[in-house]
Amino acid sequence: MQKKSFLSSYRESYAYSLGIQAYIYGYPLVIMERTRQLQSTLNKSVKPALTASNMFFYPLISPEFKDVAAPNVDTVCCFAWLDLSQNPVILNVPDTNGRYYVMQIIDAYSNTFSNIGRRTTGTKAGRFAIVGPDWKGVLPAGLKTIKSPTNTAWLIGRVFSKGRSDEDEGIKILKQITLNSPDCNSSPCVIKPVNKLLLDNKVENLCALDFFKIMTDLMILNPVTGNESFEKQFEHIGINQTYGFDACKLDPETIAGLDRAAADAFSIISNSGKEVNPRLSNGWMIYTDVGTYKDQFLKRAFVAFTGLGANVDEEVVLSRTFNDDQGNRLSGENNYILHFNKDQLPPVEAFWSVTIYDQNFYLVPNDINRYAIANYTHGLEYNNDGSLDIYIQRCPPANCKSNWLPAPKDDFNLVLRLYQPAAKILNGTYEVPGVKRVRDCKKICV
Repeated sequence: MQKKSFLSSYRESYAYSLGIQAYIYGYPLVIMERTRQLQSTLNKSVKPALTASNMFFYPLISPEFKDVAAPNVDTVCCFAWLDLSQNPVILNVPDTNGRYYVMQIIDAYSNTFSNIGRRTTGTKAGRFAIVGPDWKGVLPAGLKTIKSPTNTAWLIGRVFSKGRSDEDEGIKILKQITLNSPDCNSSPCVIKPVNKLLLDNKVENLCALDFFKIMTDLMILNPVTGNESFEKQFEHIGINQTYGFDACKLDPETIAGLDRAAADAFSIISNSGKEVNPRLSNGWMIYTDVGTYKDQFLKRAFVAFTGLGANVDEEVVLSRTFNDDQGNRLSGENNYILHFNKDQLPPVEAFWSVTIYDQNFYLVPNDINRYAIANYTHGLEYNNDGSLDIYIQRCPPANCKSNWLPAPKDDFNLVLRLYQPAAKILNGTYEVPGVKRVRDCKKICV
C-alpha cells in the first residue's frame, strides 16, 4: 500500500512539473486563438457562429473596446487573422504619401516576425505575399515574399491619425489596404466554426484538460522548428502532436497533477513581471526587448497576458508608470504635471504620445473624448522656453485646456509610446521625466 501511494505521488508530481512548463509554453498560443475567436467572429446571431480568416476587420477604439488591454489611440487600425495552411495571402498597400503606417505580422505564439511600413519598406505602394511555413509554389512576379513561421498569423495594420479631425483621412488610407489570393480573381477568405468554449471563457478560467486539449490542437495546426526536443517531453502528460490530446488515456494521478499545474502556472505568469526586466526611469518602466522571445517562454507568456501584440523596439518602445516621482500611486484624487524640458522631449523619428488607462488597462471615458496627449495634439501649447507641460487631472486646467489629459476618479496608469525611437531611447540613455503631484490644485484647476 505504501509503495502504491508513493507511485501515485510520483506520477502526480511529475505531471505537475511538466504541466507547469507546458502551460507557460502554450499560454500565448491559446490566448492568441481566443483573441482570434473574439475578433473574427461573424454575425453572432447566426447559429452556429463562424469565424473568418484572411479578411480585414475595422475595430472602433473607444472606452468600450475590450479586445486587448491598453489599446493605442494614435492610429486608426485594422486587423486580419491569416490562415496560411493552404495558400499564401497577398497584402496590397497603397502609397501613403509619407504618412506613418505599419502592418505588423505576428505568429501563432505571439512573436512579431515582420513589419511592413514607413520604417522598413517606405510609404510607396507595394505588394507582399505572406506564405505559410510549408508552402511550395510559384508566385506572380513583382511580389515580395514574407514567410510566416506558423500557419496562423495575426496581421495588425495601423495608420497614423492626428485625432478626430484627421481620422477620415487615416481611414481612407486604411481601406485601401487589401488582401487577395495569388490569382487575384478569388477571395482568400476562410470560414471556420467558432470554438464556443474559448469564446465564452477567459483562458485562465479553462479547466486544465480543456486548456491542454486546445493547446495540443493548436500545436498540431502550428508546428514550429527548433523546439522539438522541448515539446517532446510533454508527451508524458498526453500532449502528443501526432495523436492529439486524449484525457481518457490519462491516469487519475496525471490528471490531478495537471489540475494543480494549470492553476499554479497561471499564477506564475501573472506575477512574473520581473521577466520583462524593464529599465526604470523616474518612476517609469521602459519596456524593451519584447516582440520576439526565442526560448524566453515565461517572458512571452507574461507579455501575452499583459499586452498581447507587442511590437519590436525599432518600431515602438513603450514606457508605463503607475506612480508619481515620489513612488505614490497615481490617483484621480490628485492633480499632476508631466513636464518635459525642451531638450527632454522624446527623440523619435515618427511621433510620441502619452495615453491614460484605468486600473484595468482600458481607456478612460471623459467629456472631451481625449485619451492621450501627443506631439501631434491639435493646439498643444509649449512654454516660452520650448518646454512642455501636460496636466493630468479630473478637472480642466485654468489656462491650458489644450494640454489637459482627463483622469478618472480612482487609480490610473500612463503609457508613453515612442514610435520609431531614436538611438538615445534604444541604447537606454534617454530619461523620461517623472510625473509630479501638484499640491496646490487651485493654481491649475478651473
